[in-house]
Amino acid sequence: MSSVRTFLGVPLTEELREAIHSLQSGLKSRIRDIRWSRPENLHLTLHFFGETEQENLEKIRVSVLSVKRCHRPFQVDVIGLGAFPSLRRPKVIWLGLNPQNQLGQLHRDCRRALHAAGLVTDSRSYSPHLTIGRAKNRTNELTVLGSELGHQLVGHLPVDRLILYESRLKPGGAEHIPLFTIGLDNETDDFL
Repeated sequence: MSSVRTFLGVPLTEELREAIHSLQSGLKSRIRDIRWSRPENLHLTLHFFGETEQENLEKIRVSVLSVKRCHRPFQVDVIGLGAFPSLRRPKVIWLGLNPQNQLGQLHRDCRRALHAAGLVTDSRSYSPHLTIGRAKNRTNELTVLGSELGHQLVGHLPVDRLILYESRLKPGGAEHIPLFTIGLDNETDDFL
């Protein structure tokens, strides 16, 4: 049986992608040795599944459909610069999302539905963020940039649909292919 590498995510608007790309361009001269995320790959991950058997794709779809009954579209602000594990020794550079309570609830509801369908999800605590780059080494310290940009509003992210993406790893970076879309507005479901 074949499998595909998948994750459940929220797509970004073109306007937000452009704003983040502009921010990345400004940061390139101030931070070295970063592999910046390509604008077309920017997304908010809700659940990463990894290698997923074809038979489980339908279980994921049905699980997410059950969750949409409890959620309506909402919006979060994309604000502030951060890094994992820390600004002093960054490995992943990200933008924060505020408020996080609705995202956290959506994540928990999806996890419950997925577990009820017998699917395994990541057990780590959920920390909503948009990854914009990865450090090639940990020599950059970003505490000054974090302070400067800690409260800068980059844009707004409408959380109005969830997409199950296939992620194909390629030499030039991952390619994300939508497998299905579930709209939180009850009108934009798209099953490919």
